[in-house]
Amino acid sequence: MKREKWQKIFRYVFEFAAAGFAGWIYEVVTVWILYHEFVNRGMLHLPIIPIYAVGAFILLAILGERDRNPVFLFVFSTVVTTAFELGASYLLEFIFHRRFWTYEGWLFSLQDRSSLISSAIFGVMAVIYFYGLHPLSGKLCDKLPKAVCIGFSVTAVGAVVTDLFISVRELLQNK
Repeated sequence: MKREKWQKIFRYVFEFAAAGFAGWIYEVVTVWILYHEFVNRGMLHLPIIPIYAVGAFILLAILGERDRNPVFLFVFSTVVTTAFELGASYLLEFIFHRRFWTYEGWLFSLQDRSSLISSAIFGVMAVIYFYGLHPLSGKLCDKLPKAVCIGFSVTAVGAVVTDLFISVRELLQNK
């Protein structure tokens, strides 16, 4: 089915927000399980961690929308997201002069910047993305009225961009 431009925009904005929110939930739950405290994870004020959404989009760009074997998808995504997480940790540390996460003390830690355990969880999240979230967003953009899709897209992009601007400014001021 050929989608109009506004439907494609809605789909990617929805997926960015949902994947970023899923990442935030994963991080908050992980910290709660490990340390028994609530910590608002991520660099934004919103409950969205953009690295999860960017990782999902990288996988989507590499793999396309073809149906994939879930085992292949899991293994491939685990490898790609591990490399992405390692690279992103160095890049963010270079830009902001601080580490946003560490796997110090984790089993199978890779330079304390990634862990085979978290990488396996990212692989599971990628399978959920490709078999759950991505098809759901396609159905939503086909079913929801144009005004709802455009309104959501404008509101979500405005909120995330504003939060990103404010958060980056705060991080750079605190270097």
